[in-house]
Amino acid sequence: MATSSTGDPDHRIAEQTRRLQQLLRRTGDAALQASGLTLAQYSVLQIIARSPDTSSAQVARECNVSRQSLQDLIRILRDHDYVRVADQPAAGRSLPIRITPEGRKVLRKADRAMRRLEDRMVAGISPREVARMSSFLQRCQDNLEDS
Repeated sequence: MATSSTGDPDHRIAEQTRRLQQLLRRTGDAALQASGLTLAQYSVLQIIARSPDTSSAQVARECNVSRQSLQDLIRILRDHDYVRVADQPAAGRSLPIRITPEGRKVLRKADRAMRRLEDRMVAGISPREVARMSSFLQRCQDNLEDS
């Protein structure tokens, strides 16, 4: 079994991932400022756009936030008319959440900003290496989800 531990905390995969996540959150918020979204709001809007009629429980799981934090994010997105929450459940008890045309418009603008940030993040890395890195990161996710 391969290990990433070299004894040096600066070279441990989990530590590098944590630092990258913090930097991505900070630079993502700055990149998204012109769209009026935070990185957390952008993530929620992306998931809702990708999965129409998704439940708030599912969005919370995918964003790794508490249901209360998600409700705060949904309220902000709803106040800006980026999402609509159904009055009645489609099935079960959860109220489906849908992106609005205004939400799609702001999401397109935010997607462009995030693409520029991602391009900056992988500058100097070949497309083949980026694809391999993406594959490795997916494998890491899968490994942790399986355990």
